[in-house]
Amino acid sequence: MNNNKGFTLIELVIVIVILGILAATAAPKFIDLTGDARGAVIEGVEGSVNSAADIAHAKALIEGATAAYTDGSTNDFIMVAGTKIELNYGWPTNESIELMVEISDEEIVFASGAQGTGSTWTHNGATDTANCFVNYDNNVANAETRPSVESKIGTDLIPGC
Repeated sequence: MNNNKGFTLIELVIVIVILGILAATAAPKFIDLTGDARGAVIEGVEGSVNSAADIAHAKALIEGATAAYTDGSTNDFIMVAGTKIELNYGWPTNESIELMVEISDEEIVFASGAQGTGSTWTHNGATDTANCFVNYDNNVANAETRPSVESKIGTDLIPGC
């Protein structure tokens, strides 16, 4: 009586082939996580910009600083932690939003535009900065209109971050 225990060689080969197919299918998802990480940073920047604008606007409403932007010398600014934040209808100007957000420039590059052109944050490691950015534009005509905050992080088909 022959009592065999264990796996046959063919069973082991089949298991190894199946594991190889699964690894080849799953590996690309785990290989390039840096783009996803940069995209998450950009989404975090977008949240920070939105929060900073809302906080400044709330303080501006409380202080009655809702005038149109002139030159920062009249009723178009607030003080936040000892820093002068210039406003346009109670919202931070494109130049002042960076002072509210205070993001380190090690990973994120900030480019301030003149009033009406917007301010943009991009990631240093982005493969395409046109598809990996946050843009804040305070080109508003009244205190009820919120400045636009737009972000783009690319997709699997159109990489950017």
